[in-house]
Formats: sequence, structure tokens, C-alpha cells
Amino acid sequence: HPAPIPDSYRAARVASLFNIEKDADFRLEMEVDLTARPWQIGLIVGPSGSGKTSAAKALFGGESAAQSWPNLPLIEAIAPKGDFDQVTGALAAVGLGSVPSWLRPFTHLSNGEQFRAGL
Repeated sequence: HPAPIPDSYRAARVASLFNIEKDADFRLEMEVDLTARPWQIGLIVGPSGSGKTSAAKALFGGESAAQSWPNLPLIEAIAPKGDFDQVTGALAAVGLGSVPSWLRPFTHLSNGEQFRAGL
């Protein structure tokens, strides 16, 4: 949902720098064939407010993230048959380098930790 541009000098000045009209709305739609290639990890990137969460919900449904995680310590739940060093490296790479967080189930992580675990 685009936010209206406020009627202020600063907002008008910023909008004019980027040729943004007062009531401008931008929408980008595309079709992506997710069955074209086998994949296990996907990445949705974009600036804040660009629709990343909406795209993820459209792709993966509205189910709660906690419903899709087994009730196991995080270190056991992520790629259970995968390489230990790769799993711990991936956790550290998304800011979950804390050993105590590795030993808690997904549902016992903070919202921020859950978000990072979902990456």
C-alpha cells in the first residue's frame, strides 16, 4: 500500500528530486515458474515496503512460520542430514551465532531470531 506524500516542503522537495508525482503508485507484477528447476533455497530482496513479505505469503501461503518447524533445537531442525559446519556457518551468517539460540526450538526464539532462522 503506497503511503501518501505529505503536504510539506521537505516531502515535496524529496519527491521532486526523484520526479515522483504526488499520487503516484507503482506496481510490478510478474509470473515466476517455480517448478522450472529444482530448488531448496530462495531469496526475495528489495527495499523496505517493496512487497517482499506479500510475495512470500503469496508463494508459500499464510501459514505461521512456527507451524512448519519441527519442535527440535534449531541446530537439529535445519538441514538435519546436512553438514554440521555448513549449518552452523549459515546460522552465523544470518546473525544467529549464539550457541544458546541453536539449542532452542524455533518457537522459543525471539521474533527477530525467528526471522533470521527463516532466512
